[in-house]
Amino acid sequence: MKPNPKNRNQAYFRHHRKRVIQRKKRLSAQWGWVIKFDAAFSKGKIHCSCWMCSEKTKRLGYPKSELSRIANCEEQLLDYDF
Repeated sequence: MKPNPKNRNQAYFRHHRKRVIQRKKRLSAQWGWVIKFDAAFSKGKIHCSCWMCSEKTKRLGYPKSELSRIANCEEQLLDYDF
């Protein structure tokens, strides 16, 4: 729970936690997953293969900083004398 709740009571947070758990249960049922307790869905993410849920890297590729780091590592491997 947030340290400084503004005009939101415990029922508000309970409602949204329940809503998120129901959504994740529905997705897991589509995939045929069996989860013993509903609370397992309260945290963490459930991903599907749609464009909104897929990893950003899969859709857009690596960021420029990561590409330069990869290129630098490959260059160091080529320059290394065995």
